[in-house]
Amino acid sequence: MEVDDEIGSVESKVDGVGDRLCSVFSRSHWDSIKDSPHELWIVFVLKLLSSYSYFSFALVLTLFLSTEFQMSDVEAGWVYGLYGVFSTVFGVLCGWVVDWLGVKWSLFFGAILGTIARLLLCFCTAPRSAVIVLVTALPFAESLGIPVMTIAIKRYTHTSNRTFAFALYYSCMNIAALVAGPAVDASRALFSDGVTLPLTSIRLSALRVVLFTSAVSTFITVLVVFMGLREIEVNEDGEIMPYHPPSRQVGAWKATVRVLKEKSFWRLVLFTLLLMGVGLVFRHMDSTLPKFMLREFGGSDDAEGVPFGMVYAINPAMIIVLVPLVGMVLTRVDSYTMIVRGSFVAAASPFWVALGAHYWAVCMFVVTLSLGEAVYSPRVYDYTMQLAGRGSEGVYTSLASAPLFAVKLLTGGMSGWLLERFCPEHPPPERNAAALWSIVGATSMLSPILMVILQPVLHPKQSPNIIPPVLNSMHHLEDDNASEGHNSESSNTGESDAEYQTGFGNLERLRRQHSSSNSSSSSSS
Repeated sequence: MEVDDEIGSVESKVDGVGDRLCSVFSRSHWDSIKDSPHELWIVFVLKLLSSYSYFSFALVLTLFLSTEFQMSDVEAGWVYGLYGVFSTVFGVLCGWVVDWLGVKWSLFFGAILGTIARLLLCFCTAPRSAVIVLVTALPFAESLGIPVMTIAIKRYTHTSNRTFAFALYYSCMNIAALVAGPAVDASRALFSDGVTLPLTSIRLSALRVVLFTSAVSTFITVLVVFMGLREIEVNEDGEIMPYHPPSRQVGAWKATVRVLKEKSFWRLVLFTLLLMGVGLVFRHMDSTLPKFMLREFGGSDDAEGVPFGMVYAINPAMIIVLVPLVGMVLTRVDSYTMIVRGSFVAAASPFWVALGAHYWAVCMFVVTLSLGEAVYSPRVYDYTMQLAGRGSEGVYTSLASAPLFAVKLLTGGMSGWLLERFCPEHPPPERNAAALWSIVGATSMLSPILMVILQPVLHPKQSPNIIPPVLNSMHHLEDDNASEGHNSESSNTGESDAEYQTGFGNLERLRRQHSSSNSSSSSSS
């Protein structure tokens, strides 16, 4: 009898997963955003353009610095790190500016400055000039662009459709990354001997062509912004209203002091710092993997026919497919739990390459990293925006990244040191893929381990059993499902309810919960 009950229980679980999987293709998710303001769709287009600019540029940056300016691996790594540090510095300094300027003008000024900065990098011939642009104009431009689009998604949506909008937003980013990788390989193959710009005598190398296309993509965003962005927000009834930034009323300094006094802000600071371990793997995808592949499979940084861009494209290709599927199937699993479990998978991915310098190992590294990213990364958007108060999103997200100054700098230096020590362009010393990628993996694994240890601080309402199970995953998924009603009714602050509502879920379920716990939902939003 017990066996029959257990079989029936398993069948019901499988049926439940199947139902949620089918809901991925339901029109209800698309219907939830069809009446959204046209600004939401403009932001999706802007995300495509800006993401192509970023990914194509980041993928070749260290290679560009070494081949065009003869920088060593360590020098190029430190410059890459400085670029990341100043992106964070300007992000912190400009957080209140974003809240004060609003979405439209932040995007406009950021796109103009970003276009100029990328063109300067494309045509400059002096290493000092390139470094100056990388630590001033370009990071400042990005601080006025990339974070603003996340804020825009929050303001242009409401509780019932925000999660699906974030999923589409995340997919746009990965579609651009999917294009960027092959575009880099195509540029290296088609313009290996360089190309002369029409009507000029200016000759660009293959890597400079990549930078030129990123500048063009950034310039197009200037035009798209003027297709009709307004300073608006959508309330929980779906009504479009003018947006009036609170920071203009209280002042930049008062807004900053107010945020610094909020406990949720310091939780976000700690969470952001802990997540950097996993983020380090993605930085090595940009700064370390291209040179590693060129040297191991091609012999030198100038080698042709090593498709590191195509390998890089495995990641966005998988994410585009997996994010909606994983999100819908695991809709009822708590966001923090998803972040921790996905981080474990992503952090383990570098150990594949530690097995040896083989194409299959590199591909498995990217595949495993993508699986982990599909589980945790979309939930980070929700978790961050849930903690940020209305009108303080820019200050929240910028100040919370302040601890990353040293981390980003060390990541760049680490990349250069690892390449020079374990994968030099011209040995000796002998190359050692096992040591290089084991160090990367061990460093990355600190993120999920510390998130488990510090879970009572970061997410006190969540059950401590958040380490990814192997044999009992379906059992834990059912436990999460069974606790749905309890979580939404027993929350004292409304925060757990907000996290649950903004999980990747069935739209009808979200509507039912919203109507049955209206007061709790109002406090959460």
